[in-house]
Amino acid sequence: MAATEIRGELKYRDGLKKEIIVKTENNLTSMIVGIKKLNADVSGLLTDLVVQEQFCGGNDKGDLQVDDDEEEEDDEDTKAPIMQPPAKRSKTLRA
Repeated sequence: MAATEIRGELKYRDGLKKEIIVKTENNLTSMIVGIKKLNADVSGLLTDLVVQEQFCGGNDKGDLQVDDDEEEEDDEDTKAPIMQPPAKRSKTLRA
């Protein structure tokens, strides 16, 4: 039986590409495990990218930016009220 592989490709904003390859056997169980591993690998790469964007800043195209002013977050007067869903109505029992 020939070995199979699952492939994925991540294309960065600058045009560079990263190929992710997970080797699997030619059966369903191995393919499922391979897909889970591919998912974990891609999640790790994307997490690294998010962290880089947060700490290295981004360009002016709406990238993520870190807000270092934690004192504002602690000020209760500047926080927006948290929207809650309406309470459930209770049924009134009639005798």
